[in-house]
Amino acid sequence: MVTLRSWPRRRWVAAAVGLPLVLLVLLRAAAPTSGATSVWMTLVGLAAAAGSLTLASYLPARGWRPDLGCTPCAAVSGLTLVGALVVLDGYGPDVSGALLAVLLTTFGLVQRLRQQPACARA
Repeated sequence: MVTLRSWPRRRWVAAAVGLPLVLLVLLRAAAPTSGATSVWMTLVGLAAAAGSLTLASYLPARGWRPDLGCTPCAAVSGLTLVGALVVLDGYGPDVSGALLAVLLTTFGLVQRLRQQPACARA
């Protein structure tokens, strides 16, 4: 299992640069016109942080070739961010939707951190 502490600086920079962009996309998906509480905003911020870290995990430690690891697992991890977008779009400013978005993006991040270098062969 890879830990965040072992990440190279370039992944941390990518996560920091990506965080406001992911947050903006998530907020645009939810489009809370009214009723967005501070709890909801905090949860969406946490979902954006987990999503940003997940996206940064695809950046290789060296070179330019994306670090995919096990391709099906990599696809699932990336799609959790899309799932968070869909949930926020559907639930709007409801706290339960934001909590589900946090759970989805956290699952994607944990999946990326637990990735194997290649898929296991049966």
